[in-house]
Amino acid sequence: MKLDKKERLSLVNQFLILEKLYPEEADYYAQHRQAISEGYELHYEWIYESLWEGLSKDECRRVIDILDMYRAIYFSSRKCTNKMVKEHYWLKFPGFDGNEESSYMSYCRYFIMDLKRYDELRYGQEIPDFNSHMPTLNKYGAMFAVWEELGKSHNLGADKILSILEAR
Repeated sequence: MKLDKKERLSLVNQFLILEKLYPEEADYYAQHRQAISEGYELHYEWIYESLWEGLSKDECRRVIDILDMYRAIYFSSRKCTNKMVKEHYWLKFPGFDGNEESSYMSYCRYFIMDLKRYDELRYGQEIPDFNSHMPTLNKYGAMFAVWEELGKSHNLGADKILSILEAR
């Protein structure tokens, strides 16, 4: 990454401000300021290492659609007595894979924990991690397709819940 002197000066000043605003993190900001001030290009990218790539609007919508589907499953299953439904592996929302789907997992955590939405999908846990420890997007895609065929109903019987959970 190349920065001209004006960009570098602007960043140096911003880091000086951050050092004063957050004294407990002053050393961290000072290291970045020094790298920028002295022109150590290798270290420019370290400034951005904590920034995520993020998700597009469509990817965010996909997460919300999955959460909405699981909300329908959650509330429908509470009224259900079917043992196969109650013991099904996919009945509880496991989240997203922390290695392969980390942006989805982070957005899910943000949406549920920070925005305080879909609280029921925390299943009583104060701080759930939403890390499924395995890829889930393909499975959720198949499940969502079945739920969509069912009209995205929020009032599902045992047979419909199972058809969603068993989707491949």
